[in-house]
Amino acid sequence: MEIIAPWLATGLVIGFTSHLISSLAQKAIIQIEKKDFKLLDVLHHLTSGVKAFSTDSAYRGIDEMRQSCGGAGFTMASGIAQFWADTSTMPTFEGVNVVMY
Repeated sequence: MEIIAPWLATGLVIGFTSHLISSLAQKAIIQIEKKDFKLLDVLHHLTSGVKAFSTDSAYRGIDEMRQSCGGAGFTMASGIAQFWADTSTMPTFEGVNVVMY
């Protein structure tokens, strides 16, 4: 449990943060309709940082889970290997996450 619990907690924090950002985006849409674009800058910074943090956390958490399963974590039958392969590219889609942070 000591391997998975920190990653579950991180996932919860990311989930709560995404709800807050979604709420802010809804407010921004209302403001944009009134030709007020002030929240767009804030949203851009928040979403960039959350993207970097969440994709990096997902990759590191899944990789740790895969490694903790030993050789079984590498088999496609485990489901972890495919999930790891799908997630491993996410931190670099828009460039290195250091820039996004």
